[in-house]
This record gives sequence, structure tokens and C-alpha cells, in this order.
Amino acid sequence: MKNKKVLFVISTVLVAGLLTGCGTGENTNGSTGGTQTEENIVAKFHPSIEIKEENDTVMVNFKVKNTSGELQKLTFSTGLKVDYIIYDENGKKVKQYSEDAMSTQAIEEITLEENQDIENGFSISDLYNGRFTIEVFLTAQEEDIKVSTDLIIEKSIYNKGKGLLIGQIDPHTIELDIDGEKGAYQLTEEAMEQLTLLNEGDTVEFIFTENDIQKTIEKFLTE
Repeated sequence: MKNKKVLFVISTVLVAGLLTGCGTGENTNGSTGGTQTEENIVAKFHPSIEIKEENDTVMVNFKVKNTSGELQKLTFSTGLKVDYIIYDENGKKVKQYSEDAMSTQAIEEITLEENQDIENGFSISDLYNGRFTIEVFLTAQEEDIKVSTDLIIEKSIYNKGKGLLIGQIDPHTIELDIDGEKGAYQLTEEAMEQLTLLNEGDTVEFIFTENDIQKTIEKFLTE
């Protein structure tokens, strides 16, 4: 039987940088249709992920193939058929696509023939330089089909910083002590709003950009 593909393309703006990694599939019991073993799910579907850099954007392609040898039905409760979560190197969630994306609330069923694929592509930009893990998964009710891979961002204009808040110099500038070195940082409007919740002497984490003239805090990282 000839291979067939169902293509869903999702474009998002999240992260710019260099990303490398090797995807590994993870499969657990489905939420409906009775208890299933991991071996049964692996036999039914094969998830894979491909990652490459194009200019300053990371392109991620997520594919799920029906390897069961028979027709398989997948039911989706919304128009969002794929989701992903990005974690930092400490396992803290940095971003989840579904928290920002808008989707229709309508049940849709898709039937996959033998060797047929569901293929999902999206672009990511705006993460800071560092190490991450991305987990991509289908939102189907029958199965929990997902794959994860490491991300290494090296070419982003954004960096992560941590320091002691000494005080405010003017409405849009603060002074920080980072590893014993004091310096001034400009603030974006978002960072200025967040500053009202901080106190002098607090240890703060933040995302910043810099050029030959100044360093600018884009936002503070809060719980």
C-alpha cells in the first residue's frame, strides 16, 4: 500500500537560535478505550521528530506513523491537534504552545490507514541562549503519543541573567550586582511593570539583550 500523509502546519514565534538534538519517542497509556500497555502503543504508532536551523529560526517537524497494520482512529476535541512544552535545563516549564494558541472547540475524528502519517511542522524563535528540552505530542483522546529532544540555543539575541537588585536609578534604569560587578540595565515597559513587585536586595533572574551601548532587561523571570 502506498504511504499517505496528513499534513498540519503550525507556525509560532517563540525562539531564535541554534538547536540540535536527537528525538526519542515516549508512549504511555491512552486516556480512553481501556488500559493499554506501552508495547501496544509503540506497535500502533511510531513518533519521530526532525529539527533543523533555517537562518535565525528553528524548524521542528513532528511525524506520527500508523505502524499497527490496520486502520486506526484518532479523536481530537479541539482544532489544536499538536502541542508542545519547552523545559529549561532544571526541568522548569518555559513555554507551552497551547497556552498562547487559539483553537476551535469542535470534535474531529481522523482515520489513519496502514503506514499513513500525521505530520506537524512549526517554527520557533525568541528563546534565550541555553539548554532546553522540547516535548511534542498529539492531543488525541485515544493515545498519548509524544516525542522529546534536547535543544541547544546558541545564536539567540536573548540571554539569561541573575543578580542582586541594588536599586532604581531612574524610571527606566536599575542597578544590579552580578558576581560582584555592578552595572546599569535599561528596562522595557514590561520589565518596568514587573519592577513594582520587586524589592531592593532581591535576587532576580531576567532575560536581557545587549549592544555596544547598553544592556536592556526584556522581562524578569518570576514564578
